[in-house]
Amino acid sequence: MRPEFGLVYLPLSLAVIKKRARPFAGGSVVAFAWAYPLQDNLRYALLLLGLVLFLLGWPFEKQPVKFWERFVNAVIGGTALAIAVGAYQAGESLALLGIPVVLLILKNRVLASAGLLPSSALYLVGSYAAPEKAKLALWGITLVYSLHHLRKLVR
Repeated sequence: MRPEFGLVYLPLSLAVIKKRARPFAGGSVVAFAWAYPLQDNLRYALLLLGLVLFLLGWPFEKQPVKFWERFVNAVIGGTALAIAVGAYQAGESLALLGIPVVLLILKNRVLASAGLLPSSALYLVGSYAAPEKAKLALWGITLVYSLHHLRKLVR
């Protein structure tokens, strides 16, 4: 993959200004840490920063997710978890992205939004048998869908 695609996650981390969107911003930093080629020590520092941004949203507001959004979240999360499990079996550290993806099954939009961008990063940099254009299409669709969640979080 081209590393420029990883830079897309940086402007999305500006959502940290709104308390309700801080878990989303944390997910953005985590996705950037894996999608952009970085040294391991910097990558793990960014992962820690993403966790801190996620926790800065505490206490999390309750914002319900509609049924069709939960269904889409389950599809995105399920495929991303399958990629993460494959990365774990291959011994790749990329499997750590599977941890925030589990948040997609929750009924709370504030918490579920933290798993959308890491799942799109898994689609982008995961090593699975799919053509390059299919990987980019999955990444783009998930990224645009995450903007739908972000719109509802910042209003």
